[in-house]
Amino acid sequence: MTSIVVSTLSYLILYTLNDWLFVSLEFHTGVHWIYLPAGLRLLCTLLMGAEGAIGLFLGSLLITLTTNSNLDTVTLFEAAVISAGIPYVIYRTALFYGMASSLENLSAKSLLVLIFTYSLATAFAHSILFRLLGVSENFIGTFTAMFIGDLSGTLIVIYFIKCCLLIFDRARKKIQSSDENE
Repeated sequence: MTSIVVSTLSYLILYTLNDWLFVSLEFHTGVHWIYLPAGLRLLCTLLMGAEGAIGLFLGSLLITLTTNSNLDTVTLFEAAVISAGIPYVIYRTALFYGMASSLENLSAKSLLVLIFTYSLATAFAHSILFRLLGVSENFIGTFTAMFIGDLSGTLIVIYFIKCCLLIFDRARKKIQSSDENE
């Protein structure tokens, strides 16, 4: 349950931050040239599995309800399923092809393949939805902007977390070595 709450709240917060930081980089409603929440979607499913996906689904529903109150229930559900379902399918596919659920064997190359595949899949699915809804008549433009936005946002989030983990690990090792020297 905690994972669901954490992923929901994190998604809502990062969506709000992204909207504030990159409002001028919006291609059209719902499509950004840099979309940080895309990175959080992949990260939550990689770290929390189904519970992360459930939290993302709930967060996506809340975002869509508050930003697009004129949408019908089916469309709200479709958007949330795409937002949470695509990263979860990518995660489950990676597990099927040998990725450890602990992420121990996740190499930099494998991570890049996951990020690229996820960005393609989510951009494609959302672009189809936006085309069907009439949000955008320009499928290629929407797909390109969303792919670049999801890819750049995911790379930023994943590598920001990776850098933070490296910094914390170095600090921990430094503290341990100074404790051993005393």
